[in-house]
Amino acid sequence: MKSMARAAVAVFTGVLPLLSGAVSPFISKVYDYKPAPGQFINTMPAWSDGQSSQDVLDAAQEQLAGSATPGMICLGAFGGYVVFGFDHPLVNVRGEYDLKIYGNAFISDKELNGGSCEPGVVWVSRDTNGNGLPDDIWYELAGSECDSEATVHNFTIVYHKPADNHTAVPSPDDRAITDMRYIRWTSDLPSRPEGYIQANSFHRQSYWPGWCGDETLEFSGTLLPGNAVDLSGTGKSWVTCAFGEGYVDNIPNADDHGLKLDWAVDGQGNHVWLPSVDFIKVQSGMLQNTGWLGETSTEVCGAEDLHPEAVAETSGCGSVFSDSTVPQAWMGRDGNLWLEADGNLPVNVYTVTGIRIFSGQTVGGVQSVPVGQHALYIVEIGNHRRKLSRRPY
Repeated sequence: MKSMARAAVAVFTGVLPLLSGAVSPFISKVYDYKPAPGQFINTMPAWSDGQSSQDVLDAAQEQLAGSATPGMICLGAFGGYVVFGFDHPLVNVRGEYDLKIYGNAFISDKELNGGSCEPGVVWVSRDTNGNGLPDDIWYELAGSECDSEATVHNFTIVYHKPADNHTAVPSPDDRAITDMRYIRWTSDLPSRPEGYIQANSFHRQSYWPGWCGDETLEFSGTLLPGNAVDLSGTGKSWVTCAFGEGYVDNIPNADDHGLKLDWAVDGQGNHVWLPSVDFIKVQSGMLQNTGWLGETSTEVCGAEDLHPEAVAETSGCGSVFSDSTVPQAWMGRDGNLWLEADGNLPVNVYTVTGIRIFSGQTVGGVQSVPVGQHALYIVEIGNHRRKLSRRPY
């Protein structure tokens, strides 16, 4: 149910301050770190022979937790990811930027808006089953390229570990590329069935995660369009160009407003309403080689909750709702409270002091409710509860 009238006049307060309990705006816990192969793997964070996956996870925690930009980790080529959370749920404040995730992007070519821009896709999840683990449904935050024809959703890639006796194939045209066929990958995309992560002379360690004993690594996610431009035409001068908003390591931190939970979409691309989320995943979104610069790989330097003392707009409701099913409420210029919802849902409206001033049911579609000239209202529609303010027009 999308109403032009609602879009024009919708007003929500969104949050109330917490009355007690200090929270940190920075990452509290790193739950998972699974990078794809890449030129900075085994160095950011550093790995030594004999260290376990838990050792590397602890190192990622040290690099990301506790402040805005405490360190840096690399996610490798397409699909590599890190999962983290705060010491509290990240709250969705309608219309505002909720989260900022820091990278190391920079712009060196203003005309192309390019330099080193290595966009990572952001996913969020609610702890629906209450076990404190990121094992529930993931929702993508739809960035500027989400609906692009060049974006591939549900893309799956498999990286194949090089054999111990692998023979490097240097580039005949670029001495910096020491192996054009270093790590082979295969995918489910007919137009790009296979390719290679190339090795270069600047990074001579193994590009395969040293703590991973598997012969293959598989990832699925959203593959973003290529953003690399060879300014020289000979493979000598590359820039990777920024997309619009909605990605990590895409634009310089100082220019990045952040991310909105309002952008969340489900697996079919439908927008969903998430009152809050418990887990955040950043995943490398690019699959391209850029000559001597190597593969494009997202870096993460930390994250920040932009309103850590907010509380969720809804209460007593653990579900996730699509835009087409969430009951909506807004104040109209006519002084009435307007509702839009399915039929036969109980409706109660209270003043901020708890006095009930309306009780009834929804009729299905849009309806108005006369509620007088109070400054604040508590609106209950079914099991949804929202605080709503009257604002002068």
